[in-house]
Amino acid sequence: MRKAWQSTALASLLALASTFPALAQDKITLKFAHLFPASHYLWEQGGKPYAEAITAATKGQVQFEVYPAGQLGKDYVALLKSGVADMVILVPTYAPNSFPMSSVVDLPGLYATACEGTGKFWSIARADGPLNEAEYKPQGIHVLWTSVLDPYRIMTTGKPVTSLDDLAGLKIRANAGAMDKTVRALGGVSVRTSSPELYDALTRGTVDAALYPYSGILQFKLEKILRHAVEGVRLGSGSIMFAMSERAWKALPENAKAAMNEAALPAQKHLCEYQDVEGERIRQKIVAEDGFKTTSLSPEQAALWEGKVGTVAAEWAEERDKMGKAGTAMLKAFKGAGGSQ
Repeated sequence: MRKAWQSTALASLLALASTFPALAQDKITLKFAHLFPASHYLWEQGGKPYAEAITAATKGQVQFEVYPAGQLGKDYVALLKSGVADMVILVPTYAPNSFPMSSVVDLPGLYATACEGTGKFWSIARADGPLNEAEYKPQGIHVLWTSVLDPYRIMTTGKPVTSLDDLAGLKIRANAGAMDKTVRALGGVSVRTSSPELYDALTRGTVDAALYPYSGILQFKLEKILRHAVEGVRLGSGSIMFAMSERAWKALPENAKAAMNEAALPAQKHLCEYQDVEGERIRQKIVAEDGFKTTSLSPEQAALWEGKVGTVAAEWAEERDKMGKAGTAMLKAFKGAGGSQ
C-alpha cells in the first residue's frame, strides 16, 4: 500500500488558519481558473491547498470558485486581463508570445530537480526579480508563486532510444522556445502539443515521443502508451505560475494580500517536493507494473548529448538579444540564482 506523503511545507500551509485574526469584512469570492483536470496533481498538491490556506487564514473572508479544464477559456493571459478570472495557473510555454523570456526556465543543463529549478525560477520571477521587471510587470501580471516540474525525459512509444542516431527525425512532443530548440539540437522534430492533448497525439501517431516528466504520466494515462525513457542527461523541464492581474491584486484588502503572501512559499515548497518524490515513485511503479523500460546513456553517448544541447542556452539568449529582450542578461541571472527557497 502506498504510504501517505506530506511535506513540512504542507503542514505550514495548514497551520496558516491561526495566523490571522478574524475580521468583520465583506466576503470576497475569487474565480480561480486553470487548464488541468480537477484531479491533476498541480491542482491537488498546488492550487487547492494554497486556496484552502488563504480561506482558512482569512476565516472564510476570501473564498474561491474553481474552474478547471479550461472551462472559462484557454487563453489565461486574456482571462486575467479581461477580469473573467481573478487567479489562474499560467503555463508560459503555452503562451510564448506573451512570455518569450520565461522559457529561460526550460533550458537544458541548468538544474537537476524540481525544487532546484523552482528556487531559481522564483529568484528571477518574484517582485524584485529581473524576469518580473522584464515580462510580468509590464503586462499587469502579479505572480504569486511559481513551480518547475520534475526533470523532463525523452519518452517513446516504440523502440528504445540509446543513441543520437535513434532520435534522427523522431517526432517529439515539445513546447515553444527552449524545448523546441532542445529537440532540434538532438536531431528530432519538435511538435507542439499540450499535456491534455498528448495521449491522442501519441495514439494517432502525430508524435512518436514526448519530452515529459515522470510525475505527469499517470494523470493522462500515458503509461498505457509510452514504453521507454532515456536517462542520464539534463534536458530542462516545464514551468507554471500562480498569478493574478495587478488590478485584481490591488483591489484586495491588506489582510487578504498578507494571507496570500504567507501561503505562497509553503505552497511552492510543498509542490516541488511532491513532484521530486512522486516522479521517482511513478518511475518505479511503471517499470515494475507496466513493462516500462529506462535506458541510461553510456558515458560516450551522454557526452554527445550534452554537447548537442550545450549550445541551446547560448542560442536562446542570442535570439532574444536580437529581439531587444536582454536574453544574455536573463540567462546569466537564472544561472546565478540560488536553487533553494
